[in-house]
Amino acid sequence: MKTSLKRSRLQLFFTIYIFILAFTIIAVGFTLKTASSERITSAVMFTIEAPWDTIDDGVKECFIDALRYAESKGVVFIYRVDSYGGYLDAGFEIGDAALNSKVPTIAYVHRNKALSAGTLIILPADILAVQKYSIIGAMQPITVNPVTGEIVYINESKVLNPIIKRAEAYSSRAGRNVTAVELFIKQALVLNSTEALLNNVADYEVSSLEELLEKVNGRTVVVNGVEYVIDVKPYMIEEYSCSVRSRLISLLMNSYVANVFVTIGLLGTIFALVSGKLAVLPITLLFLLLGLVSVGVSANFISIFLIILGAVLLAVELFVIPGFGIVGISGILLLAFGFALLPAYIPTGVSPSPEYINTVRTIIIVVTAFLASVFSVMIYKVVKVRKKKPVEFTPAGKRGRTVDWLRPGETGFVKVEGEYWRAVSDEVIPPETEVIVVEMLETGVLKVKKAT
Repeated sequence: MKTSLKRSRLQLFFTIYIFILAFTIIAVGFTLKTASSERITSAVMFTIEAPWDTIDDGVKECFIDALRYAESKGVVFIYRVDSYGGYLDAGFEIGDAALNSKVPTIAYVHRNKALSAGTLIILPADILAVQKYSIIGAMQPITVNPVTGEIVYINESKVLNPIIKRAEAYSSRAGRNVTAVELFIKQALVLNSTEALLNNVADYEVSSLEELLEKVNGRTVVVNGVEYVIDVKPYMIEEYSCSVRSRLISLLMNSYVANVFVTIGLLGTIFALVSGKLAVLPITLLFLLLGLVSVGVSANFISIFLIILGAVLLAVELFVIPGFGIVGISGILLLAFGFALLPAYIPTGVSPSPEYINTVRTIIIVVTAFLASVFSVMIYKVVKVRKKKPVEFTPAGKRGRTVDWLRPGETGFVKVEGEYWRAVSDEVIPPETEVIVVEMLETGVLKVKKAT
């Protein structure tokens, strides 16, 4: 009896021990899982759409800035794309940035398209959604003659294979269909939203951003070994705005704008040198340098050069040349464009924060624009006065008084409106007699007569 009771106690103790051990293991496992997961309720959203829908250096710079901002806040990065494509180098840099992102990324093809380089940049995203009836693909590279506009399709394997491998690397990260991606490049394959979903290129087909959030909320995304649970509300999305520098670079990358600027710069420089009108040379150099941005000349180098040259011209105008003219205006314009192209991101510790630099840049641009407007009005007024025909003053018809005796053939003085004039008369006029000026002779002598 005692043995049976003892055995029952041991069984009860062992059962309780096993229960406690199992509970502890489950609790620890849940704790570890919870500790490695992070719920994200906010997002930063960057949009690529017209008129800034070309994938170029300006869009690339703004994309990377927006992604850095999202990483600094530790929030989801959403980038909406509605683009026909753009430059391959810029597309690769955007793709690499998305591939190496430290936060979850969501690519959303909104409106109707993400073609060519537009498709390339959405492939590395953790989540890829396409709006209904939109299309993606057509990634076959082309070259465009900047003069004639002729388009040449590239089919050489030496060019295509590196692009294919990079695109496959982007796609394989999220388990996308690499075969379809290869056909995007080799055969310019285009898929609509439904086909992209069925062929495992896209993760979702949605009608709006709100529907996208409804579908992705609750989904877990692993980034650098950390699990993130997405739970973003529409009102917790912050839209990122590009800097003046990024937009200016995009404008200068436009082939039409670049051709116009380079043409004006070259012809203007030649005219200035041949005619000897060197005062306009800084303006022609400004056009030429801005036009060179599209051919790969560093915007940072051009920015520094313009700031230095603008400061020198402004100093020359203020301290060497009297007045204010074309040299000073040129200096102001060069400074304005130089500060507009000034890079915002410089190594921390060497310069102020990017936000501070952007604020200073905005202030400088506004002040420069104001000064340029004021000086433009001043120059306009000066030019207007110089072009105005001189008005000759004549006291003819005015009344005055004689100071001396006036006799025919002799010269005396008269006082007209408080001023003394030499005068002659055809009659004898005594002093302090009121007279009327008949005319002013070429010698500057007044001819007068007695007032009636």
